Amino acid sequence: GHVVLQTTGYLRTLNWYLEHLGLIVSDFLYYEGRRERGPVMSFVRCDRGRTPTDHHTLALTLGPSDRYVHSAYEVTDLDALAAGGEHLLREGYRRSWGIGRHIQGSQIFDYWRDPDGFLVEHFTDGDLFDSTLEPGWAPMTASGLAQWGPPATKDFLGIAPGRASLAELRSIVTALRSDDNEFDLDRLRGLLKVASS
Repeated sequence: GHVVLQTTGYLRTLNWYLEHLGLIVSDFLYYEGRRERGPVMSFVRCDRGRTPTDHHTLALTLGPSDRYVHSAYEVTDLDALAAGGEHLLREGYRRSWGIGRHIQGSQIFDYWRDPDGFLVEHFTDGDLFDSTLEPGWAPMTASGLAQWGPPATKDFLGIAPGRASLAELRSIVTALRSDDNEFDLDRLRGLLKVASS
């Protein structure tokens, strides 16, 4: 269905995908109170003209390191999503967040971590748009990630104690010491506000 990537060069990366692959933006997210600084996340879809296509095939987000965040796999319906979750539980996976419905894209989602910590999403019932839809703009908040469902977990937000959060902390320090990226102290404040919202 889609892949989510984090990058320190968000605008440069977004423009590359738009220019070279002909993708178009469905929605932009910005840090609350910082819209004038521009977006920090975008949901990007294929441009198929008047033929409707998924809300996003790619999601890009600004962060302190260049990394793969997760991939998402579309299933037929809510029954398949729930049955898949039961299977993953028996196989040693643990639920990261879900079941719920996103706001941007409107997908019913269910996030899981495999035994190695890799994040995957199953989703169903997402929005389809043609090329006439203009991009939406919304503040990025943890509570604004879902229409319904449980609150976003610390695991999903990347702030649960553990090796992954320590690695992210090291990435933050490295990014703040560098002037060759878009992740600065103001963007860190915005990101921290998302985690507590």
